[in-house]
Amino acid sequence: MEYYSIREISKLWKVSRQMVMKYLKHGQIPGAILEEGAWKIPYNAVKPGTIPVKEEQTSEISPLLKKLLYQQHRNNHYGIYEYLLLNMAYSSNRIASNRLTRQQVQMVHRAHRISPNFEPVKVNDVLEIFNHLNTTDFILKTCMDRLTVDYIKKIHSLLTYGTFFDQKKGNGVGTLRPKPIQIPGGIASNPALILKDLHGLTMEYENGKADLLKILDFHVQFERIHPFSDYNGRVGRLIMLKECLRYGIDPFIIDDRRRSAYFHGIASWDEDPSQLTEVVLQAQQRFQNMMDTCNKFEFDRHANPRRML
Repeated sequence: MEYYSIREISKLWKVSRQMVMKYLKHGQIPGAILEEGAWKIPYNAVKPGTIPVKEEQTSEISPLLKKLLYQQHRNNHYGIYEYLLLNMAYSSNRIASNRLTRQQVQMVHRAHRISPNFEPVKVNDVLEIFNHLNTTDFILKTCMDRLTVDYIKKIHSLLTYGTFFDQKKGNGVGTLRPKPIQIPGGIASNPALILKDLHGLTMEYENGKADLLKILDFHVQFERIHPFSDYNGRVGRLIMLKECLRYGIDPFIIDDRRRSAYFHGIASWDEDPSQLTEVVLQAQQRFQNMMDTCNKFEFDRHANPRRML
């Protein structure tokens, strides 16, 4: 169990230390312990007087999510479910330098096999795509769950299971980054503070409902913490998908052609949030256009093509 000090909790809850002491004195913080004269407060403690956000209070399941879950259950190969699954896997991994083509990604999904093209296929590229497809399925089934550190670790473990990253010593699936690194625009969180920073970020995010800007801000802060040695971007983009579906916000897919604008938008978020927001709004419009196409295709397509012969 991770614990916070009185000073850290007072900063997180935005109350004075004297108020935190008052809560402790009256036993209003379950799980808090006094050890060697210092109070240790559980990282997930709820501020007294705050009504915890329950799952059913976040939002109702949107019509899009209902359709995605239905098509997922039916293993539909012609609807918005497969479009989301394949293009999230292709685009997000392409940004991370995976070289499989869109057609090869589709073959991995539909037939669990792959046909090489003019250049050799890396085994790790195939594993990454297969894992991403499975992780997106997991996201769809659990997108109404609260966002926690354990949930984020689960996404990372699903994405990296069996990959070369998983085989490297010290880079186990779901394991937080053990070494300091430099990222564009500065230095990522100190390894000793990653868990604390992640807990603080998720707790602050879960304080109330989310809109698109809140989801984007979480993504930027998550990438700055950079909790894992690799796959942070793919984890972060899947979290954005989860939260959009959770709150009934139009999802979006960042494709490789807008990679530079996407990264620049993250780097300039504090000075100009509109740059990343514009990239996402355009991606939302492209997804909406595809939804309209899929809806028309599903309407026009005969239920049993053989009957048309």
